[in-house]
Amino acid sequence: MSSKNNSFSLSRRNFLKISAAVTATAGMGFGANMLNIKEVSAEESEKLANSLGNVEVKYTADVMCPSECGMEMWVKDGRIIKIYGNESCPFNDGACCAKGASGMQLVYSPDRNKYPLIREGERGEGKFRRATWEEAIDYIGKKLVDIKKTYGPESVIMDAGDVTDRDQYYRLFHAFGTPNCVEHGSICDTPRRHGPKLMLGGKRIEPDVMRPVLVRQPDGSLKKDYTYYSKLIIYVGWNPFVATRINYESRGTVGAKVENGCKVIVVDPAHTNTASQADQWLPIRPGTDGDLFAAMLRYILENDNQSNPFRKYIDWSFKDLSVGWDEFDTEFKAWWGKTDPINGKSYFSLEWAADRTGLSKEQIAEVAHEFGSTKPAALVWGMQSPGHHFNGYPASIIGTALNIITGNIDVPGGAIDTELVKCDKGGDAKGSNFKKKKVKRAVDGIEVEGEVEHLHMDLYGDWPAAWDDVVGDYPRRFREGVTLNYGPLKGHKYPIKGFMIRTGNPVMTGGNTKDWIDALTAKDSSGNYKVELVVNIDTLYLETGMYADVILPEASYAERMSLSDVYPSHQVLWLRDRVINPLHESKCPTDIMNMLAKKLSDLGDADFKASDFWDKYNSEEDFVNEMLAPAPGRNHAGEPVPYPHLPLGYKLQGTPDSLDAGRVTIDHEKKVVKGELLTVDWMRKNKGVAVWPMSWNRFKVFDKEAGKYVASKAVAKTNSKLFEFTFSGYEKYNKLISETSIIPRGLKEIGYDKYPNTFYWFETKWNPYTNTEYAKYKDEYPFQLICGRVHHAMTGTQMVPWLSETPVEGTWMPLNNSFKHKIIDMNAKGELEEVEKEFKTGTFCVGTIAINASDAKALGLKTGDLAILENPLGAQEKGKVYVTEGMRPGTIKLGFGTGGRFSPGIGPTSKNKDYTPNHSGLVDPNAHSPIMGMPCYADMIIKVKKV
Repeated sequence: MSSKNNSFSLSRRNFLKISAAVTATAGMGFGANMLNIKEVSAEESEKLANSLGNVEVKYTADVMCPSECGMEMWVKDGRIIKIYGNESCPFNDGACCAKGASGMQLVYSPDRNKYPLIREGERGEGKFRRATWEEAIDYIGKKLVDIKKTYGPESVIMDAGDVTDRDQYYRLFHAFGTPNCVEHGSICDTPRRHGPKLMLGGKRIEPDVMRPVLVRQPDGSLKKDYTYYSKLIIYVGWNPFVATRINYESRGTVGAKVENGCKVIVVDPAHTNTASQADQWLPIRPGTDGDLFAAMLRYILENDNQSNPFRKYIDWSFKDLSVGWDEFDTEFKAWWGKTDPINGKSYFSLEWAADRTGLSKEQIAEVAHEFGSTKPAALVWGMQSPGHHFNGYPASIIGTALNIITGNIDVPGGAIDTELVKCDKGGDAKGSNFKKKKVKRAVDGIEVEGEVEHLHMDLYGDWPAAWDDVVGDYPRRFREGVTLNYGPLKGHKYPIKGFMIRTGNPVMTGGNTKDWIDALTAKDSSGNYKVELVVNIDTLYLETGMYADVILPEASYAERMSLSDVYPSHQVLWLRDRVINPLHESKCPTDIMNMLAKKLSDLGDADFKASDFWDKYNSEEDFVNEMLAPAPGRNHAGEPVPYPHLPLGYKLQGTPDSLDAGRVTIDHEKKVVKGELLTVDWMRKNKGVAVWPMSWNRFKVFDKEAGKYVASKAVAKTNSKLFEFTFSGYEKYNKLISETSIIPRGLKEIGYDKYPNTFYWFETKWNPYTNTEYAKYKDEYPFQLICGRVHHAMTGTQMVPWLSETPVEGTWMPLNNSFKHKIIDMNAKGELEEVEKEFKTGTFCVGTIAINASDAKALGLKTGDLAILENPLGAQEKGKVYVTEGMRPGTIKLGFGTGGRFSPGIGPTSKNKDYTPNHSGLVDPNAHSPIMGMPCYADMIIKVKKV
C-alpha cells in the first residue's frame, strides 16, 4: 500500500496493525469508516471538480483549536463548501480532525458577533445597542486618550487572548505606550514550561514523532522521511489524543508504536483516550507528578552502572554540553537525608514516592529503569499536570534533567524542545521597538526617567520572573492597582483603567470566575467602574464579552491573514490565508489596528504616525510580509547538515529554495546567511507552506581535533548557550531583588528570599497527601479535583453542535435535557442553512462530573444524577454525574470550560448552564503558582453531595 505521494510504503502486516489501532479509536470520534479511504484517480478528481462548478482552492491555517493545522478550503461563489487538511503541511500531513472539519459551523454561526456593539445596561447584563464602526472606534479612542492623559498609557492592558494573529494589537498598544501586552500562555501552563526555559532556553518538550520530516540524504537530495525512531514515550498528565494542540503527536504516537514497536506509558489519574491506546497506564494521585520524577531521578542516580548495558542509564557525555551539574547533583542529593513530615520517609526514595503517588514501589522502579535503559526515549509532561499545579516548577526542572542526562535530548526518536527549533517570525511587526521609548514619571515628587518596558506591571512589579505575564492575577490589580518595586521607575504607582481583551475569555478560563466578575464590575465610591474601559474584540460572543463596554467583531480565522507554526520539530511555517471576505461587518486585525491608530492620531496622540501604521500597512499582506522577514531565523546546526554548502552556526534567513540553491549573501562578521525573503506570494505558490530541512543533535557538533562532540552553542538560548543546571536565567531577577531588598510575593510564600540558583523543591497547595498544611481537610473533602480538555477550542467553539455529538472520556457526554436552538446545519441538498433544531434528551454532549464507580456507589450516585461539588472555601458547582471505571478512586474530573456557560453567544451549550459544573468556579482565587503567578487550576479538594 502506498500513500498518495508515494513517499513511503507499508507492509500488509503493518497496515492491518494500523487499521486495528484506528478502529480502536472509534470512541475518540474517529469512526471505522476512516478505513474506507482510497486514492482518487485524476479522472475521478476531474469529474468531482466539474460537478462542483467554479471552485477555488485556498490554503490556510485552522483555529478551531490551538493546533492550527494546515488546511485546504474549497470556496464556491464566495462561500466555503469543503474543508480538508493540507497535505503539504507536515505538521498535520493532510489530516483534518472533526474540529477542523466543523469550521463552517463557526464561520457561519448565527451566534457570532456581526457588528459593533456599545453597552447600555450594567456590565454582565448583556444589554448592547448596535453601533457603526466609526462610532465604536470614536468611543474607544476618546476613552483611551483620557486614560492616557489622566493615568498614563501603562494603565491599559492589551490581552491578545488564546489564538494567534495578535501582532497587530501588540504593535498598536506598544506604540500607545503600554508594555502590558499579553497573551494566553500566561494562564495556560507556565510551570510546565519553566524547566525547559531555565535549562535550555526553550519551553516545550515533545517527542520526536512529527512525520514526515524533510531530511538531507547522503546523495545531497532532500526527501520526506516517515521513519519512526522512538522506543519509549512516557506521557505524564498529557493526553494528546484529546488535547490535540500538537497534532502530530496523535498520529505519530500510533505510528511509532506500529512501525517501530515504541512502548507508550501514560501517567494520569484518569484513563484517557491516550491511556486507552498505551501499553501501560499508571493512575497516579493528582498533584504528585513531580514526586514521581524525583523518585525516577534518584533511582537512576543510585543504580546507574556504566559496566552493565542493561543499567547504563546515564549518558555522561551530557556534561560536555552542560554547566552546573555538580551543583545540581549536590543539592538534589541533599534532600535524601531529609525526612518528609507528611510520611516520615526519606525524600525521593521509592518508599516516599509510593506513599505520595499511590503507585507501588515496583511500578516506580520499573518506569525509572525503562526510561533509563531504553534509547531513544522521551519524557513528556502536560498542561493539566504538572502545568496547572502550584509546584509544577520543580517537576518540569526534574523532567528536563531526566531527558538531558539520559542522552535523549534532540536525538532521533528522543525529546525535542520545539520552542527552540521552530521558526522565528513576527520581526518588527509587533512593535517591540516602541518599548524602548524614554518616559518620565514622578515618584515621591521627584521626576525619574526610564523606558516604556520598565513600566511593566509584572517584570518590575510583583512577579519579576513571569516572562509570560500574570493574567491570572489581574483581578487583584484591577481592584488594587500596580506598584513598581524594581527598575529605574521603582515606586511608581498606577491603576488599571483600560482592559482590551481580544479572543480570550478570562471570565471562564483566567482563574476563578466569580473573582473575575467581581473585578470587572467593581465600582469606586462615586459609583463608576474601577476599570473604566473594557473592550472585547472577537468573532465570538463569549462570557467576557458580556462585561465589555464595546464589542468589536473581528473577522473569523477564515476571513483574515496571518501565520502558524505550532511547535513543529523543525522549521515549518504555514500561511493563514484569507479564504473568504469578512462576513457581516467584521474586520481583520490589520484594519482594526489602523482604524484605532488613525483615530488616536486625530485625537491628538502624537505617538501615532501614518508611517508606522496606515501608510505602512495598506493591506494584511503588507503586515504579514513584515512578519515573514526574519524566517526561518534559526542557527544552522545538527545532523544531517541541512545545507552542507552553508556555514554551521550561522543564522539562516530566506526561502527554503534560495538557501538550498545557494542564492544567498553571507555576513561572516554577524554570522548571518540571507537568502531571498519569504513572502506571502511565495507561500501561496507553494500551497501555503514553507519547510526547511530537519536535523537532530543540534546542541552539539563534532570537533575533529578533539575527536569528540562538543557544544554547538547554536541552539540553546541560555546565557551560556549550554544546558544549564545552575540557573543563570534567574540572575537578573535576583539583581533586582538585591537592589531593593523587596522579596517578590510568590517567593515570600514559599520561604525564599531570592530565586534559587540550582535544584529546589516545595510542595503544592490543597493536597492533603503531600502538604501537612492541608491534611486536616482529608476526611471532610475526600476528593481531589482535576480537569481535562474535550474536543473544543477551550471555551471558544461550543456554538458548534457537530462537536457536541462526540463524547469525551466521561467529561463531555450526551446527558442533556431537551431544548431547541437555531444553528447552521446541512439541508437535504448538502448545503448549510440556518434552522431551528430540537436536541432531544440524551443527544447533545454537556460537561459532566466524572467519578469512579466505587466512589459513586458509596455515595448512592448513578450516571445522570445531579450532584453538588463543594470546596473548603464554600464554593459550589452543580452537575450531572457520569460513573466510570476509568478514574482513580478519590478523584473527580471535570472538563475545562465545559460547564456553567452563560453567554448566549455559545449557542446550544448555554441552554445547559444550570446543570453543568464550571471548573473555574471551584478554583482558589488566591492560589497562584509562586514563580510566575499562574492560577492553580489543578490544586483543589472537594466533597460530593447528591442532590
